[in-house]
Amino acid sequence: MRSWLALVLVLVACRDADREAARAAPTVAAPVAEPAAFGLYVLALTWAPSFCCTHAGKEECRGLDGSFAATHLTLHGLWPNYTDAEAHGRQTYPQFCGDYAHCKAGHDASCAPEPRAIPDEMRVLGPGYVGDHDFLADHEWPKHGSCTGLTPAAYFTAALGAMKALPGDGTPSALGAAIGGDLAIADLQGGLGVPRESVLLSCDAHCQLSQLSVCLAHDARGLPTTPIACPANTTKAQYDNGCVTRGCERVSIPAAGRCGATPPADKPVKKTGGACDHPGQGPACNDNATCVSAGYLRCARSGCCTSQR
Repeated sequence: MRSWLALVLVLVACRDADREAARAAPTVAAPVAEPAAFGLYVLALTWAPSFCCTHAGKEECRGLDGSFAATHLTLHGLWPNYTDAEAHGRQTYPQFCGDYAHCKAGHDASCAPEPRAIPDEMRVLGPGYVGDHDFLADHEWPKHGSCTGLTPAAYFTAALGAMKALPGDGTPSALGAAIGGDLAIADLQGGLGVPRESVLLSCDAHCQLSQLSVCLAHDARGLPTTPIACPANTTKAQYDNGCVTRGCERVSIPAAGRCGATPPADKPVKKTGGACDHPGQGPACNDNATCVSAGYLRCARSGCCTSQR
């Protein structure tokens, strides 16, 4: 009896100690996203056959042939963007808002959205969000989504909804008919049935399509609504509208696994960082010009080209 009573007293004491420890333990708050004041969204859709010519090792590219992404544009991101008036004297879009500011210098576990926030439809309409350990979701949410005022789940759902609201789920029929060939840039600009001034076309140095984007208004809740005219800070940007800024009259639409000419290089590129085989990275680089000529956006601090804003 005494031994039993002693055991009970010990268990009670341990329980009380656990409660006290729990009360004393610091509470780790979840990161807080703070909405920014921005005038519009840029809904960016990727042409995977072009993307995969320089990212063959990515999970979404290894299964490209015969997939939805081989013949349709897929989701890259829904990006808050400033109007030209809002962008005066500063960058053209908000990024890493609220407690996600630290994610700009380096990602940690707090930067990533919960996997359950990623809709199942992403497997088809946005395969980059579920491939390579959810890399695209882990990038798009802290950098862009944190500035929208939406939760991660609402943000990803809104991006897919905006894509599906476009004719052909965002893929112009003229584009599908031109796979493996080319078409006039005017036909591609008008192929979605939305105002041409709402459409942005990204091309590499060889006028091969890499991305199609649509500028959208948003409501008071931060949800994307109808197409609107794109601001000059996007129409004049080589990354956003390179098919136009490069003077392409016709745009090539590569078929899956049928990559075009290798971009020219003035000189061998000296590798400055580690292996450029992480998700979202392109070839090694020393300067932005090398990456732009290869169809990327810039040379990242890692010493690798990147297509990420």
